[in-house]
Amino acid sequence: MTINRDDAFDALGQIDAASRRSSLLHLYQRAAPHLILWGIIYALGYGIGQFRPSEAALPWLVLVPVGIVGDVLIAQRDLRQAKTGGSRWGLWFGLTATLVAFIMATKAVMAPSDPRAIAAFIPLMVAVGYIVLGTWTGLRLVFIGVGLGLLTLFGFFVLPSLFMIWMAGVGGGALVLGGLWLRHA
Repeated sequence: MTINRDDAFDALGQIDAASRRSSLLHLYQRAAPHLILWGIIYALGYGIGQFRPSEAALPWLVLVPVGIVGDVLIAQRDLRQAKTGGSRWGLWFGLTATLVAFIMATKAVMAPSDPRAIAAFIPLMVAVGYIVLGTWTGLRLVFIGVGLGLLTLFGFFVLPSLFMIWMAGVGGGALVLGGLWLRHA
């Protein structure tokens, strides 16, 4: 049996598509633990903020470094398990560092008087980060970002007195569910 040029070209295209799909699914599975980790951190941070509003910033001083260390440990584990380099982790790190710097600079410049404003701004920036990253990598991250952004805006404008607990349950839950969705992609 001989294969003509068109059949060979079609077969190579199918192989390329399967390779891209496999890479995307691998990226999703590697991103999943990060979303789950930050979903738990959101739940703890916003939950404490709801019940201790005068001290709402304090848990974040512990939770954010714990999350960063957790992210680094997860990334190191992934790099050890990978047979090839972790070129995407540079993208993740660069995006995360840029968002953190932008959030800190914006908070310093704007100095919001309503603690809910910064409590909404940060997850909105995280949502933007997922959307931007998802446009380069895969639509599931876009959907997670859009969902987190919309849920944040809904809680901020519709449930102002319950915003912190809303973000604990729904914001944290959205990230955990998003992570589980990516894990099982």
